[in-house]
Amino acid sequence: MFDFIKYLFDFLLNLVNSHNKAALVVFTILLVLFFAALLYIFWIFLKSDTFDRDFPLFFLRVRIYGGQGLRLGKRRYRKVLYIKVLCLSDRRSVAAPFYQRTVPRMDGPAQQVPVFDEAVYYTLKLFPDDRTVSREQDHSTGIVDPRVVIPWDIDSDQNRDTLGATPELAQMETNTQTDTMLSVSHFLNGMQSRDQKFCTYADEDTESLRLVVDFSSVPHAADFIKMKPAHLWFKNQIVQTDNVSYQDCGRSIYMAHCRDAKQGATLRMDFTFTTWPEDTSAKAVSDSPCN
Repeated sequence: MFDFIKYLFDFLLNLVNSHNKAALVVFTILLVLFFAALLYIFWIFLKSDTFDRDFPLFFLRVRIYGGQGLRLGKRRYRKVLYIKVLCLSDRRSVAAPFYQRTVPRMDGPAQQVPVFDEAVYYTLKLFPDDRTVSREQDHSTGIVDPRVVIPWDIDSDQNRDTLGATPELAQMETNTQTDTMLSVSHFLNGMQSRDQKFCTYADEDTESLRLVVDFSSVPHAADFIKMKPAHLWFKNQIVQTDNVSYQDCGRSIYMAHCRDAKQGATLRMDFTFTTWPEDTSAKAVSDSPCN
């Protein structure tokens, strides 16, 4: 290594002493390109945990890549919503529900809910810094049974008093400072229509907004559940952007992802249950209002 540095130093010294202007110009250009590449790599470090870029350099093609743990800057807000559909049936065509679920936040006889479909919403939020989590809400056309797992200090009595009479709207609050929030909510009887929409909302400017819908526990799901293209919505309009990607992951698991979503944007996936009858009176569940 030291021999190479000595050789390079001698080469530069001879180049300067030769007064060869053309060679000096070429060397200066190469030196500028070298430092530009270093600045580009540094910028990539600041933007992402990993990087993998390739670019042409004269007759060569240069690839620069790195692994995880290279972030130098402060992390930005990230959100993941994973929806696991546990059971699914059309209550208009079945004789009985799958089971009866007790929802403690409801009042009286309303606590006993016959379950015709059920989905568990795992919502993970990674904040840039510690904060007191503001009031969180889950929405459904059915019934929501919510839990806050991180931080572990949910005031269930307060939630019961404020929203016990509103089965389709659940409210979660915490007074603990945290940089991470995880909620696990059971959505009951919210998927009783042929056309379904699932969406997740950017509470603030977001580095990464991810939505996963998992029908793998539903028998023969691939035969009648069809996914439509995923889109980013903002103010009731589809946003045309290259930052949104989506895919069928196999085994009836579907994923959509958006980079750099602005506050107020909604990442949305639409599905059709092709064997179900048309019914425009019902709407799908979502973790935020989908318009």
